[in-house]
Amino acid sequence: MISSELRALVANSLYIDYPNPDLDRYLVRILERAGYRVDLVLGEAVDLDLYSRLTQYSLIILRVHGGKATYRLPAGEVRRINGLFTGLLRRSDYEYLKRRWIATRAFPYGSKKAYLAVLPKFFEERLRGRFKPGTIMVVTSCYPLYTLDISNILAKKGLSMYIGWRGPVSAVHMDRALLNLVRYVVENLTWTEDVGKVNDILEPDPSTKEHLYIVIYGTSSYKLSQELYRWSQEHIDACEYQHDLVGKTMRLVYWYYLSVVRYWF
Repeated sequence: MISSELRALVANSLYIDYPNPDLDRYLVRILERAGYRVDLVLGEAVDLDLYSRLTQYSLIILRVHGGKATYRLPAGEVRRINGLFTGLLRRSDYEYLKRRWIATRAFPYGSKKAYLAVLPKFFEERLRGRFKPGTIMVVTSCYPLYTLDISNILAKKGLSMYIGWRGPVSAVHMDRALLNLVRYVVENLTWTEDVGKVNDILEPDPSTKEHLYIVIYGTSSYKLSQELYRWSQEHIDACEYQHDLVGKTMRLVYWYYLSVVRYWF
């Protein structure tokens, strides 16, 4: 179901290593037919400035590399972190961003080419303004939901829906999923129905067994429950679970091949 705020971004830094110009043209064409004014941004132009201006769009499609890491706090606690690649090659003058946990050097799987990847703190400190109500972000990359940190911060700034995978995904599977996601939603499915249909038709990525997920936020919801998230990772049967956090109801609904996390505040 298409939003009434009709400005879309298709940002494709993966174009450098895995170009798919047919997909780019298809996305622009179908979104323009649906009434969107579309900005297509490729390669190195997917930079820090673009990431800082995501709030200008009501539909954001990122086709980028993604990465993950663990780190240890001084007290010994091990934490997880994920990041989204830019199209910029890593340079020494970006080192100050790493020291501030804003961005870091990152390597695509099996590659020795180092890119600059933005970390959750980038969106906390560098994202300008707020998203319009109803804004959707589709992140076709590896690990966009490895943690909820990025989507959590974006929701705090007004994002309504965040779609992606928890683990690694092949470029072929990502592209097939993205093509169908956009096609089905233009056909007036809701985004929740859309994700479910894509998972039903494509099934998990055959090489990694990863399913597509959608996280749905209320208008001001951004406090996310890691307990609920861990719980969802351990269950694959149809079920419904309610949990009360700080007196506010949070509902997790999980269907076969479809995870929808809803947060109401």
